Amino acid sequence: VCSKPGDPQTGGWFAMPASSAHHRCGPANNNYFNCSAFAVPVGGELKARKEHFHSYRVVLLDDLGSKVPLEMLGDLKLSWLLETSPGNFQGGIILKEPLTDADAAEELLKAIIDAGLCDPGASGPTARWARLPIGVNGKLKYRADGKPFECRLIEWRPEARYTPEQIRDLLKLQPKSAAAKVMHAQSSQTRATKAPKNPAYTPAAEENPVVAA
Repeated sequence: VCSKPGDPQTGGWFAMPASSAHHRCGPANNNYFNCSAFAVPVGGELKARKEHFHSYRVVLLDDLGSKVPLEMLGDLKLSWLLETSPGNFQGGIILKEPLTDADAAEELLKAIIDAGLCDPGASGPTARWARLPIGVNGKLKYRADGKPFECRLIEWRPEARYTPEQIRDLLKLQPKSAAAKVMHAQSSQTRATKAPKNPAYTPAAEENPVVAA
């Protein structure tokens, strides 16, 4: 977790163990938890960085309502929906089993962003911060009568948990295999177009001997 007073756009992001949330994340602060869990090196300190990534636990959908209509989620029931500023929401999808493959986590979120279901700026799943329901949005533009916007939990379904395959199916994302086939087909077509029709053609060496000399 991370707790920041005032404007959250200032200062760094200092990670704390989730067990400290009850006494470190006060209701007057901007409070966050990370979408991933991290390994603490022996003799080291907790840092929410990709190089310490252990497992991806929840998928965060940012800017729902303002940039992404909720109707685009189709039949998928969010694990939670949190209003983080007037008319703007963060939605969470709890994974049935944590993803320990960082590349698989990156690929899943990229497919969601490519489908227009999440703010493109909300990339980097292996170290992504999500707001906690208790706390405020301290950004100056959301202050009313000098008071910060208080986050509001709209929906809470902790039983709604999904596998990456179920997320892909419910959100109608392009399968990774399909994308790979398209890229392979395009690459093959490009090679076929460039290659001469002479069956006796011998490709040139990868290294130009004149340039090398």
